[in-house]
Amino acid sequence: MRNFRWFALASLCLGFTGVASADPADDVVPSAPKATNGSTARVGTAVGFLYGSPDQVLALGFQAAAGQRFGRLGLEAEYTYLAFREHATYMSPIGLTEGSVTVGSGQRLAALARLDVVQFGPLVDHNRALVTVYVEGGAGVAWNHWTRPTSTQSGRIVPDDTKRTEGQAGFGLMIFPHRVAWLLGWRFAITPHEDITGQSCRGASCRTVSMPDSSSVVDHSMLFQSSLEFTF
Repeated sequence: MRNFRWFALASLCLGFTGVASADPADDVVPSAPKATNGSTARVGTAVGFLYGSPDQVLALGFQAAAGQRFGRLGLEAEYTYLAFREHATYMSPIGLTEGSVTVGSGQRLAALARLDVVQFGPLVDHNRALVTVYVEGGAGVAWNHWTRPTSTQSGRIVPDDTKRTEGQAGFGLMIFPHRVAWLLGWRFAITPHEDITGQSCRGASCRTVSMPDSSSVVDHSMLFQSSLEFTF
């Protein structure tokens, strides 16, 4: 009798397992898009340094892009907004204080091509690996706008606003979980050198100054980027 009970229990468990494994829902495993062609949208952040400033400036902002993917090649149009900040001294209720102050802003429009060159790890679909090394390149236009110091801030050089054409190149990693790719990479931009022109300002008082000439042939900037790319 006892053996019969164990046999009945084992049969019941086996039957339940068989029914569960036959459930069509269990065969649905989330994966990356099966087609490597598709529209893309990307949003993220960028941080780095830039040309066109007499002092070291930190650029921090966000990016948005839209494009199309053709297999391992992606084409996109990108917009970037950056806030320029530098270490400075200003007057606070407790006296002179050091900190980071906003000294300007920048905008970038670029057309880019991105190519998957080396793949690592298991395939998450028939064509794309879990981790991919990419390279990218393109061209764009950069606008830089600089603000004058307030009455509580120390004096500084305020460059004239600029609009410049630049070439861009970069590299990084793309990680593909399901339909979202996480991009981590470096972006470099170069443009023919131009002498900096501007004013020396302290509060509302400004005077035109001549900037030291540089022997550089090109000016360059560099940004570290972290963004998410969505494929449709």
